[in-house]
Amino acid sequence: MNAVDEYLLGSSTLYARLCLVTDVLGEFVSSAPREVGLAQLEKHTGRSARELQKVCAMLCREGLLLLCPTQAPHWKLACEASDVTLEDAFRCVAAEKAARERHKAAPDAADMPHREVDLLVMQATMGIQQSVLQHLRQFSLDRLKVGASAMLPTSRAVVWPRLSFS
Repeated sequence: MNAVDEYLLGSSTLYARLCLVTDVLGEFVSSAPREVGLAQLEKHTGRSARELQKVCAMLCREGLLLLCPTQAPHWKLACEASDVTLEDAFRCVAAEKAARERHKAAPDAADMPHREVDLLVMQATMGIQQSVLQHLRQFSLDRLKVGASAMLPTSRAVVWPRLSFS
């Protein structure tokens, strides 16, 4: 396996950002329907308050979180926990990246001969993105809630059934 295989679409930056957004959204899913505060997010993710506030602001802009006016900085999910998927996290990261790229300069006239190449690559990218979104939609973040509760200690011993192959 080469280094590119370790990251979604070959981008370590996209992969890291998707992991952070998924981790933050996972904490909201696990805590739903309760509100989540900045201190709780800091403790859960180990990230700075400033970085987490930016992530939560982005998630609010994308319609996944609501800012709680009574207890700032606290947020809650804007939808049912079972409705949040990896697709939502990916769309947020992609929208954030697109917003950053809009601030860059437009291509100049010297790039005109490359327009056919740009068009072809854009069409391929759109097809890949649709496929990726379709697959990510299948992964609900409420799986994180189940995974976290499965790691809690139980008060009684688990009895495994005895298997017989005869």
